[in-house]
Amino acid sequence: MLAKRLSLLIPVLFLLAFSAKADDIATVYFNGGYAFGDNGYGIPPYQGTLNGEDALFYCVDFTHDITGNTSWQATVTDISSTADYSSTRLGSGTIYSEIAWLLDQSVASGNQTTQAELQWAVWSFSGGGDPYGTNSLLVGEAQTAVANGFAPNNWNILTPIGSYGQEFLVDPPPPTDTPEPSSFLLLGIGLAVLGMGSLRISSQANAGNSTISRVPIHTAGS
Repeated sequence: MLAKRLSLLIPVLFLLAFSAKADDIATVYFNGGYAFGDNGYGIPPYQGTLNGEDALFYCVDFTHDITGNTSWQATVTDISSTADYSSTRLGSGTIYSEIAWLLDQSVASGNQTTQAELQWAVWSFSGGGDPYGTNSLLVGEAQTAVANGFAPNNWNILTPIGSYGQEFLVDPPPPTDTPEPSSFLLLGIGLAVLGMGSLRISSQANAGNSTISRVPIHTAGS
């Protein structure tokens, strides 16, 4: 009977250990750096770290201001047809796909004016201005690209938890979650218990043969 119970405990322990991994939560740190200034705002990529690793952030959030040397927790959402956008600020996979297309063009461009125009088009989804008069054209191109099948596969959304922080897109995506130390501890304790049970079984068997089987320069607004 004991052995049967122990055998049933093994899959439960593994399930608990690996379901105890960290949620899709990341720590974002913004050090104040950005690519260049344009019309009073800092144009991404912004500089900082993601979960302690160097990262470049692309702001998609004109509404919220941030300052350098600050950090916050963020929910990580991949941009895909199966993703849940309920925790994001814009709430639409189509919009984020269009933004991803605009950012792809910006990353590929070496011209600061073009990059600024594309960034203002990105910010137009969250209330940004149109200093170059090109937002409508660029957003229209992004909408056409998505309608014709463009599907980003290299961007993740970082949505702040709480009121402070800007929503970013980050490329490459954050590393895959791994079990937390507490998960390994839980698994280790379980295996130790199993070991003690098997030792007990062995001892009893030997004794009696028993069967126990946005920078406000967006930084948004200075």
